[in-house]
Amino acid sequence: MTALSFTFSANGLLYVALSGTKAAPIFISKDKIALPANHSPSQMTSWFETQLEMLLNTLTPAVVSYKLTINNVNNNMVHNCYYGQAILNLLCHKKNISISHTSPSAIVPSKFGLAKGVNLHSYIDSLVGLHPPYWDGKMRDTALISLLSLS
Repeated sequence: MTALSFTFSANGLLYVALSGTKAAPIFISKDKIALPANHSPSQMTSWFETQLEMLLNTLTPAVVSYKLTINNVNNNMVHNCYYGQAILNLLCHKKNISISHTSPSAIVPSKFGLAKGVNLHSYIDSLVGLHPPYWDGKMRDTALISLLSLS
């Protein structure tokens, strides 16, 4: 089973695909895709549809999840995050792919059966390795969301 997770931000789209199990995940793919500049909301929506459908068709996930973006809401965030999340939900519905979202506050050690205070970025590194470039905190959080979706 492949679990695909996304993080939408004001200037980029991150994704990580893992397979295997929570105890023994297998890294499949990840990337950071820059959002196009100067797109109208309708153009941005179309761009999201094309990019997300391509990723879903290529990676063929059994489950999809995304990091729920809830801070700093402004017009730019709506166009660059919420529209993408809506399109992702629509595409998953049409393809009959299970989809969920994860709140940033839910990415905690106890969700992985770990003690409070464990560094989750070190934990994900130990499980799947380092995958530069862009293997930063946001990408590691995206990988942790994929890990949460595995059995």
